[in-house]
Amino acid sequence: MQEALTVARAGLEAGEMPIGAVVVVDGEIVASEHTQERATGRLLVHADLLAEAADRVTSGRRDRATLYVNLEPCLMCLGAAFSTKLGAVVYGLESPSDGGVAAFEGWDNDRDAGGMPGYAIPEIRGGVLRAEAALLFRKYSERTESDSWSAAWARDLADLVGK
Repeated sequence: MQEALTVARAGLEAGEMPIGAVVVVDGEIVASEHTQERATGRLLVHADLLAEAADRVTSGRRDRATLYVNLEPCLMCLGAAFSTKLGAVVYGLESPSDGGVAAFEGWDNDRDAGGMPGYAIPEIRGGVLRAEAALLFRKYSERTESDSWSAAWARDLADLVGK
């Protein structure tokens, strides 16, 4: 998670939302990315989704791969982890407005996930280095135009932990 925070800081320095993700397999970082929405002018460039492109190098060991991201993944990114059969997703700060964890917590309640060979439900763990993740969103909100939606969202995230 420390490395995900380091990548998030690099994103912050580049003017992006401070969201960083790394994929680790057998103790080796095989991918690391930060969100790149401002740089690319695109929306589907979330850090976790970009890092999950590591599925090319995790073939045969996906169940041993862990995605570390400093913010709870959205539905799209968590769906990608589910589809690429990552073994685990570990995140720092929850994202009440758009986090996807709640949607996946009951995934197997009404279906047999074991009967879906194209998917695997990853182990999900949150709250790792939560305060450090919140601090990055506080810094982002202080550096960004105060009336923007992104500054307001970042402030809301930072306030989950307090000042």
